[in-house]
Amino acid sequence: MMVCMSDIEKLIVEMPKIELHLHLEGAIPIETLYNFVQRKGGDPSIGTIEDLKRRLVYTDFAHFIDVWTWMNSLIEEERDFEEIAYEVLHGLSQQNVKYVEAFYSPGDYWRQGLSVQGITEYMIRGKERAYRDFGIRSELIVDLVRDHGPKVGIQRLDEVTPFLGKGVIGIGLGGSEQSFPADPYASVYKEAKQRGFRLTAHAGEAAGPESVWAAVRKLGCERIGHGVRAREDPQLVSFLKERQIPLELCVVSNVRTKVCESVETHPIRQYFEEGLMVTVNSDDPTMFNTSITQEYLLLVQKLGFTLRDIKVLSVNGIESSFMSDKDKESMKVLFEREWQQLLDKYC
Repeated sequence: MMVCMSDIEKLIVEMPKIELHLHLEGAIPIETLYNFVQRKGGDPSIGTIEDLKRRLVYTDFAHFIDVWTWMNSLIEEERDFEEIAYEVLHGLSQQNVKYVEAFYSPGDYWRQGLSVQGITEYMIRGKERAYRDFGIRSELIVDLVRDHGPKVGIQRLDEVTPFLGKGVIGIGLGGSEQSFPADPYASVYKEAKQRGFRLTAHAGEAAGPESVWAAVRKLGCERIGHGVRAREDPQLVSFLKERQIPLELCVVSNVRTKVCESVETHPIRQYFEEGLMVTVNSDDPTMFNTSITQEYLLLVQKLGFTLRDIKVLSVNGIESSFMSDKDKESMKVLFEREWQQLLDKYC
């Protein structure tokens, strides 16, 4: 797969992609977010989009959570979530993302008086409209937010259960991992599994290997969000490889929140070479000034991934998704066809 460097960017923009770790709120286009600021009455410190970009800067993971909370306060109406889902998916479709499993955190908006039911209904409207207009498929994963506690978690589960199979596919566990371990959520996850929800959780990001062990052993997670700190425990790395438990890796996110010192020290290359099930994702692209396309480009430019590697990673996204086996096979056929067309065009 020889291709000149000048064509690599074009190929990666055009290649088919899957997103499995994307927070819809963290992917709101900056222009849409700026409109929310203005609608709320403006902010003397935010007179331009550049001011807003500076307001979204953070110093570490804990500060990132603070900025995230402030950003969420800008969303004041349930109907905003239809626009959010639609605009985010529109942007992803322009990068040839075929399928998305997107997190959303409906419990974060109780201060504004917004309901989980209303937010979810509007999210589903937005994603369905995006499918009609752009052909991009998507499913929603409800982030229970570990900071709120397991009692609230089971309440959230009850509130979203009517939407299972109607736009919602799974549950996740984001928030302040370093302060709120996963173990207390074991009963919530057990109940979710019995109801038919697919299971993932953020682990091994702001906390160490013990957090990943808890996610797989206590929660029964099918995928791990991040998992970068699993490398601190060789036994865990071997376990993840043996079980082929997918990792939703987000390189730029981990560098921006200082979970990793640099792109070059990120474990994605190590994991890939050791045979772990690695996927590439953008997490909160607006807040991290990244995109799924840029994530793939970084792997080529900074970490020596070949186009053959990139193709493997793109197909890993299909394998690691919560799609049905039938849909996975159809998606693989589509990916193979588009990849061959690109290789014929550029190589």
